[in-house]
Amino acid sequence: MKFVNRRGALFLGLFGLLASNLVAAQEGVQIRATTIVRADGTRLEGGVLKLEGGRIVSVGTKVDAGVPLIEHEGVLTPGLIACQSLSGMGGEANDSTRSILPEARLVYGFNPTHSDFQKALEAGITTMVLPPDGRNVAGGLTAVVKTEGSVISSSGHLALSFSEKALGVRLGQSFSFFGAVEDGGIENTQGSSSGSRLPTSYAGLVAELDKRFESQKGVFQQAKTGQLPCYFEAWERHEVLRALAFAKRHDLKGALRGAPLASTPALVAAFKDAGLGCVLGPFAIGQSRPSLTSFARLAEAGVPLAFGLDAPMESPIGLRLSAAMALSAGADAASVAKALTIDAARIAGVDARVGSLEPGKDADFCLWSGEPWNLTSRLDAVYIEGRLVHESE
Repeated sequence: MKFVNRRGALFLGLFGLLASNLVAAQEGVQIRATTIVRADGTRLEGGVLKLEGGRIVSVGTKVDAGVPLIEHEGVLTPGLIACQSLSGMGGEANDSTRSILPEARLVYGFNPTHSDFQKALEAGITTMVLPPDGRNVAGGLTAVVKTEGSVISSSGHLALSFSEKALGVRLGQSFSFFGAVEDGGIENTQGSSSGSRLPTSYAGLVAELDKRFESQKGVFQQAKTGQLPCYFEAWERHEVLRALAFAKRHDLKGALRGAPLASTPALVAAFKDAGLGCVLGPFAIGQSRPSLTSFARLAEAGVPLAFGLDAPMESPIGLRLSAAMALSAGADAASVAKALTIDAARIAGVDARVGSLEPGKDADFCLWSGEPWNLTSRLDAVYIEGRLVHESE
């Protein structure tokens, strides 16, 4: 990365840090990259990104002679977005004693200083959705955070699990969970019990949620009226179909995480009919071909897509690996680019702020040696709201 001052003199080495600091300290700065890859995958050769006050001012090819210029010999993209992660959450993502916790806020389990977020920055990830881990039928409200430590939304979605792991949880161990209390702190409820937690069947799960949505109280009312999107978790084919049918019946908006075999025509049609997006992955080496082709089939049907991360159990590099594997299974580059950026931002409900390089949006972007879905590309730097938050050595 090179910094050119107003007279055109070229500075290297330590002056690169000065150039980076100008992003936050000066009235404005511009970065010219060999290629800017926009959120929709289109390319702008010799593109110039101008920013000021942590926001994007313009994207084009014209250089403003009166504004400091950083030259980058490589690719500039929006920051990557992971629509599922348990980064920095520890054991704070579920409560084993209660199946319905609609008002619980995952943001109270968010530890912005955790090393998981530095690892995510080192993979080019600037925004994450933090949902419950799927062991609660209604697990609370997801948090949407930036990996440098700030919160975009403390109530991103109402999390609902149609997964088998939400059924008949055995009790008998001590537990703790988080929640809002009157003084703004964290509720730490501890105790123990024995037995099996309800519901214990899929029919019971659906009946309980039907009752909650028909009452239209609290966050269920917000979801029913479209004010709050839902974040469904479902894995097996019958779970996915059940969740999609439920969403359609109650006219719910949002996305479903899971559906590893959504390449079948019946599941693709069900997604289209329900109008939900889908969060796929993370994909792993040896992933089945039908699972990998799910991305391409859903994209062809116009279903909004994003990738899950499963950090910290899986490495943050898995986000780019999932993208590369989707490409290798027949997905087009434009769909993959959107799933890493703008479609992921839409699913997260924060596309007004992040996900694309548009004037007025947060200046969250990455500098690469090549396209991020090419796993040989090197990440050179990450900026969030115009500030350098990671630079490769």
